[in-house]
Amino acid sequence: MAVSFSLNEIAWKRIILFLILIIIPNYLVMQVQLVGPVDDIVGLGTALDLVIILPLVLYFFGFKKRVSWLVLCAFVFWGLLLANWIIPDEADAFLSYFNHSVILIEAGVITLELVLFVAIAKRFPLLLKNYKKQKNMHYHFLLSFSAAIQSTFSFKNGRLNKFQFTLRILATDIAAIYYSLFSWRKSAPVIEHGQGRTFTFHKDGSYQGVFIILVHAMVFEIVAVHVIVSNFSATAAWILTGLDVYALLFIISDYQAIRLSPVVIDSNGIHFQKGIRQYGFVSWEQIYGVNENTKSPQEIDQDGQSIALALHGLEKDPIPYVIKLKEPVEIRKIFGFKKTIESIYLKMDEPHKFNETVRSYLKDNK
Repeated sequence: MAVSFSLNEIAWKRIILFLILIIIPNYLVMQVQLVGPVDDIVGLGTALDLVIILPLVLYFFGFKKRVSWLVLCAFVFWGLLLANWIIPDEADAFLSYFNHSVILIEAGVITLELVLFVAIAKRFPLLLKNYKKQKNMHYHFLLSFSAAIQSTFSFKNGRLNKFQFTLRILATDIAAIYYSLFSWRKSAPVIEHGQGRTFTFHKDGSYQGVFIILVHAMVFEIVAVHVIVSNFSATAAWILTGLDVYALLFIISDYQAIRLSPVVIDSNGIHFQKGIRQYGFVSWEQIYGVNENTKSPQEIDQDGQSIALALHGLEKDPIPYVIKLKEPVEIRKIFGFKKTIESIYLKMDEPHKFNETVRSYLKDNK
């Protein structure tokens, strides 16, 4: 059973269809009371639909290949939150059984995570040593930490190696906390003269304005959602507030990571980390060349075999350059998801200097 999966392997249309078919009818019955007053038996039916049927359907039919059972546990947990919100007080007599059962399941998952944590803790000194080594090679936190995970937790038993995906998720969480709370006095890495060059891609544009708008919107949403949901369930209100605060930390950390993680070009290749969303490394041997880009931002968005190291304001500006690769290269997205790319679109703050630098390195590595 695979632990990791690509976002491309999610059957979005089927998931949306199942959500509509199961959630909307139950909402109409419970909240709107479309078929008349509800009682405990009707509430039991809704609880079964949301806590058992919906998670199972999403787990078995919502993906193009089988994924980890931990995903099913997450679906059950979200179904329980949804049931507590939808089912009114006059029909929730059986809901406590589901609450207690899911709490036991979550306790088991937490116990498993603690066991995994103990196993990780034993190798933590080696992980830290490998991270320091990789940091000198890759410069950025996520790429360095991911490479350190790869070298520290490689086992002969292939099944154990699947826990590397869990660690990459943990790396994203660590990055979110670090960049949002503890990085405000940090500065971008400085490459010694003659050993490479850094290029930023966040200064020339209006992305900072978008970031400020997003933060303000999230703050208002946190307050509004908490007040509205607390009228139905205080527990659900605090859970959603916690998730919203976590999302706010992600937005802040992404901006901080962008500011502190310029693209680095050295004799080995191109190292990049776009916030906490994407990170990777492309060697000069894998690069065919850098050309002027003729595609519009909309066409680039539809290119599933590429990434864009570019930031935009409310309107998307043209991206001047594209790097074509000789062969598909695997990079990482948020939470460690894999993506295979064949081209990189770039909009740097110094586009012409960036183009000249890349061409110079490519010429030297021929």
